[in-house]
Amino acid sequence: MSNSLRLFFAVEIPEEIKIDIETFNRSIDRQKWRPVRKEQLHITLAFLGEVPEDQLPRVIEAGKKIAAKTASFSVELADTGIFPESDEPRVLLINVASDTLAKMMNELKSELGPLADQKKVKPHLTVARRKGERARKEIRKVRGTWQAKEFLLFKSTLSENGPDYQVIEKFQLL
Repeated sequence: MSNSLRLFFAVEIPEEIKIDIETFNRSIDRQKWRPVRKEQLHITLAFLGEVPEDQLPRVIEAGKKIAAKTASFSVELADTGIFPESDEPRVLLINVASDTLAKMMNELKSELGPLADQKKVKPHLTVARRKGERARKEIRKVRGTWQAKEFLLFKSTLSENGPDYQVIEKFQLL
């Protein structure tokens, strides 16, 4: 049996935006939310989960195909939100406005077929995960805009300290 890799495609966040998000995270209820570490902040385009290692060339080829037809694009952070939208949210997020980003998410899922998680997801940036009981939405404005010029394929290794990410491939946009 071949080894598998836990993979996802993502857009990285510029350092100055990460600093703003760190400031935001200092204001949230730390009893209820565990902030995402600054170096792990990203916008997921497609989550693949465990993929057989021998499928890695197919995954990289899918990324190259999408990159070859996608121009760099503007990414804009909007208001905070929660997921799921219920009394028991698990994720505190910042909504992201970008038609191109949403299109890329759909195209990657389509190109990867059953290798990618096919759940419908809105573009967002996870900033914290529920830690305690009865976490609630933290309503804040977090603003930031940047030009995305690339996206990446990451390998994620789970550990007791949370996930560690390693870049497998970078895909330059037009």
